[in-house]
Amino acid sequence: MLFRVLGAVDVVRSDGARIPVEARKPRVLLATLLLHAGEWVSVERLVEALWPEGAPPSAEKNTKTYVWKLRRLLAQDPSAGERIDGGRGGYRVRVASDELDAHRFETLVRTGRRHAGAGLHRQAAAAFAEAVELWRGDPFGELAGADADTVRARLVERRLTALEGHAAALSALGSHEEAAVALKGLVALHPFRERLRGALMTALYRAGRQAEALDVYDEGRVLLDRELGVRPGEELRRLHLGILNQDLALEVDREAGPPAWVSPAQVPAAVVGFTGRAEHLRRLDRLLSHADDRQPPPIAVITGTGGVGKTALAVHWAHRVRDRFPDGQLYVNLRGYDPDLPVGPGDALAGFLRALGVDSRDLPQDLDERSATFRSLLAGRQVLVVLDNARTAAQVRPLLPGSPGCLVLVTSRDSMRGLIAKDGATRLGLDLLPAAEAHDLLRALIGDRAAAEPGAVDALAELCARLPLALRLAAELATGRPAASLDRLRRELVREQDRLDRLDDDTDPHAALRSAFSWSYRHLDPAVARVFRLLGAHPCHELGLDAIAALTGSSDTAARRHVDALVQAHLVERTADGRFQMHDLLRTYARGLAAEADPDRHAAVHALADHYVRKATAAVVLFDPVDHADRGSALPAAGPATRDEAVAWLECERANLLAVAEHAAGQGDAAQAEELADALWRYFHVRGHHDESLALHTHALVAGRRRSDRVAQGVALTGFGVACERLGRYEEALRHHEQAVAVGRETGDVSFTGRALKNLGVVLRRLGRHEEAERTFQESLAIARAIGNRRGEAAVLCSLALVHEASGRYEEALRHMERAMAAVPDVDNDHALVNHLQANLGLVHLRLGRAEVAGKHLAEALAGARATGSRDLEAEVLDTLGELATAAGDPDRAVEHHREALALTRRTGDRHEEARAHDGLARAYEAWGRPEDARRHRLLATRRAPGGR
Repeated sequence: MLFRVLGAVDVVRSDGARIPVEARKPRVLLATLLLHAGEWVSVERLVEALWPEGAPPSAEKNTKTYVWKLRRLLAQDPSAGERIDGGRGGYRVRVASDELDAHRFETLVRTGRRHAGAGLHRQAAAAFAEAVELWRGDPFGELAGADADTVRARLVERRLTALEGHAAALSALGSHEEAAVALKGLVALHPFRERLRGALMTALYRAGRQAEALDVYDEGRVLLDRELGVRPGEELRRLHLGILNQDLALEVDREAGPPAWVSPAQVPAAVVGFTGRAEHLRRLDRLLSHADDRQPPPIAVITGTGGVGKTALAVHWAHRVRDRFPDGQLYVNLRGYDPDLPVGPGDALAGFLRALGVDSRDLPQDLDERSATFRSLLAGRQVLVVLDNARTAAQVRPLLPGSPGCLVLVTSRDSMRGLIAKDGATRLGLDLLPAAEAHDLLRALIGDRAAAEPGAVDALAELCARLPLALRLAAELATGRPAASLDRLRRELVREQDRLDRLDDDTDPHAALRSAFSWSYRHLDPAVARVFRLLGAHPCHELGLDAIAALTGSSDTAARRHVDALVQAHLVERTADGRFQMHDLLRTYARGLAAEADPDRHAAVHALADHYVRKATAAVVLFDPVDHADRGSALPAAGPATRDEAVAWLECERANLLAVAEHAAGQGDAAQAEELADALWRYFHVRGHHDESLALHTHALVAGRRRSDRVAQGVALTGFGVACERLGRYEEALRHHEQAVAVGRETGDVSFTGRALKNLGVVLRRLGRHEEAERTFQESLAIARAIGNRRGEAAVLCSLALVHEASGRYEEALRHMERAMAAVPDVDNDHALVNHLQANLGLVHLRLGRAEVAGKHLAEALAGARATGSRDLEAEVLDTLGELATAAGDPDRAVEHHREALALTRRTGDRHEEARAHDGLARAYEAWGRPEDARRHRLLATRRAPGGR
């Protein structure tokens, strides 16, 4: 139900139908109650509102009648329940904060102002626009009186703030003309409001109308002097001076608006049968209710031993309060106590930023930059951040938002003293469940049988040390054996503890867990038990069903049957996307069992790695058929069938692929690490997964050193160099490629040396060292021709042509491009190479002044780039088309092309092409007669170019 007071007072039902309040008295009564929503309003005050001219003798009786009529009207929405309470000498209307449009309006205005202050102009514009759209007329309709006038005046002032903020946000996003039109009308209505006048001046200046902006200031100065005898305020005077001096600080990058907000919902599924912890839930609720918009976001740290239910409490509470965080919930399992799989803060931030809509290619490389970007995105937002299973405060601090509105929930076995002392966190120590709550949990999980044997339930609870994880395992075993009494199960658990040589010391709660684990494990079918053990031995975060089948050497059908049994026994968890993982304590337990009972565990992990090598190879064949044509036979029967399926699989398995590569490099089969790097490097390169690319080549380098394989080391160095070149880190890229060339010469691998020289030449060209680049490409070309590598020859000739183009030697560039095209017929179905050659032919013909020929080549290249999904090439072609349009006297079209290219480069992370797009915009605006815009983009081109080039 929605109560509307920003205009004529009425009500909207839950199904969207309007409930008009036609009669005046009930309408005034409702307006008065809503003016004090949630508060008791005395009958006397209601009478004054209903009869301001003087109340009749029957006023109180009539008021009751109007309340009755109003209740009947509201009853048209039965799902809303009773809303008007009577008592305490008056009445009140119960309204949730989001059920009154005035409350919603004020919340949106506050949100818009927070977004604007954080530089999130797109979100600010959306919030202000939504706030203004709620208005339908004068607030509270015809309601009179001092209270109504006060509230009405405040709302009208806030509406002005919203209109002002909306126009300012539009201007910040580049819609200067639209903002100026809106602001002119507001300034005419409120000529003494200096913030409005300043916003109008800024919008006009950014629209290239500097003289008009100065006129607006002069009009205000004269008006203030004539009517009030005062000067404009200091802020307006500073703005005036900035416009006179064409201050760059007043300009904005209109294409650089933040991405549309994505509301994440990452918290795992609610815990089944959650019981107890009432006091902890109340403390968390109080922490939320005491949150202050002027204070940093609250941090709650739930501490306690493993298996005590920290995650369950955090997840349960997160679901309870999800409505208090409308901008989303972020969750990460930091795996702080897993010896092999801890998640670093940089990786956790990468996941958060992707969840918030940041493209992988735009992720900052530095941890501090990632943390700052994360804080900026959450500024003004209401987001719950759950950091599960943290080990240290250092692992947590980079993941903390910096502005009010958010709340952070951390779980850890550590006391987190540093986070308490330095960051003001509140600790909630979680102990074993009280006996009554442990009993209740078992009853909730086991069902009616527990009510019949309360003594056995209490004994089971104590044998499980009242640890929720152990209790759940015991309950699952009980429900799986419905014919056995609970007392019999209790006796079995006692015997199991004896079997473990009395490891269950009462002072060691983990002993109870070991007993519960062992108890559950010993009741597994032998085949299922083996799957459980091997699931503790692999290096991955979580596995899909096909990977489990590979690990265990079984069919998919058998793997599903076995893993379903483990899920049913609560020994394995099913993730939201249908994959499988283990609690870290269970994983440690299973790994110990595997070390004792499975001499074939290393072969099983090797088989899992081999599975990932084969599937990754199959996926990249579909992703890039030409580069991997020789691997087509590796396609497994159950692999991805289309390119889209291949990309989806590669994205889903990225973390596992890196984990397998690391394991293989360090203690597995080094050749598998090298095979994964060889298969995946181009995919990571094209998709912009630069962090993963660097990690992948780190593992390949370790593997190459383990095998003393210099060629493998050289390949890894080449991968490093390519990733660094994409990131604009040219000096690092140069160093890696020089080392790779040295490896090639040392080993006598001519083919590799030629490729390494080609990559080195690309970096030299980027650095403007054209003579060195040409010599390097010539050597690479000689090698390609000597070994008959026609595709390599075409690629190097194209690179040589670009060196000549950059040096102004256009005829030579054209000759090289024509030779490159001549080599293409010998390369079957190499659409990517052909598209690249067409793009550069278009560029060279443009430089030669052959616009029509250039246009044909560029049109073919653009169509090819879009057909193959090559965003890098598409951006290059769009920038060249922009230059072509500028040369043809069509700057409007040029700006369109360059803006589209700029949007693509922000997704791909190509710093060189981003700078080129800005430079193209500068030239287009200059030709258009807009020197201010040209100057701004020229400055941005300098800032964006790697190394300031």
